[in-house]
Amino acid sequence: MTKPSLWQISKKTGIITVGCFLYALSINLFFVPANLNTGGLTGIALIFNSLWKLPVGLVVLILNLPVILLAIRFIGFRYIVWTLYSTVVSSLLIDLTVPLAGMLPLGENDSLLFCIFGGVVCGVGLGMVFTQDASTGGTDVISRLVQLVFPHMTMGRLMLICDLIIVVAGALVLGNPIIALYSIVAIYLSSGAIDTVLYGLEKSQMATIVTTRGDQVCSRLLEELNRGVTRIPSLGGYSGSENETLLCAISARQMSKVQSIISEIDPTAFVIFSPVHDIMGDGFPMRFK
Repeated sequence: MTKPSLWQISKKTGIITVGCFLYALSINLFFVPANLNTGGLTGIALIFNSLWKLPVGLVVLILNLPVILLAIRFIGFRYIVWTLYSTVVSSLLIDLTVPLAGMLPLGENDSLLFCIFGGVVCGVGLGMVFTQDASTGGTDVISRLVQLVFPHMTMGRLMLICDLIIVVAGALVLGNPIIALYSIVAIYLSSGAIDTVLYGLEKSQMATIVTTRGDQVCSRLLEELNRGVTRIPSLGGYSGSENETLLCAISARQMSKVQSIISEIDPTAFVIFSPVHDIMGDGFPMRFK
């Protein structure tokens, strides 16, 4: 394993720090004034703050300690080094940005606006941290632990489930179901923003093409789409006929072009389009790397 350069470490640190700042900003600028719950351990800390006025950042840091110990055991120390940094920085920034609470006046009908902007800013910040194989602790780490068992589930979806459980618990403790509903909207938007930062706005597709005219189809895909194609000899299970299975990673907007090419060359071809979360390689840019 190559040792990261000073530039790579500085870039990683910068992205994580900006992400932590956005996360802290969303809490004190939007969540706290509207009395919303962020879910996760921060949501638990906000409940403690409402009941006993305990500092949110400090409570988050204390609650994160046992979770981080579990992560060291099951995920690895290298991941936890950056997670420790993110957890400490985000906790400090949450307490340092407390004066920002109330900077935006909250009117009687502004709760929905606050939950929308709070959810999006929170999700973008967390997503930036996640792109660097780090986390702000809490349900972020818990979600990564669960993802080891259920790798097909996205980080945003796993965090959404964990956060909803905590928001419902908060509604029961504080006795305010309306705020809980607003919080659920904010968390849903946050999970979507996380997946957008991690996987991109445009969902990529994997085209699986079973055809007897592999040469012609492959040539057209290479020329007109500028995408690589993997060719695999295959045999029809029912017909017993020899054909080729072509694998081609494309962007969502190229699906119609692939369909057009296939219908022209081999109308009898069998084609499957499968959504994929992310693609690494030539023609598909890496985000935050």
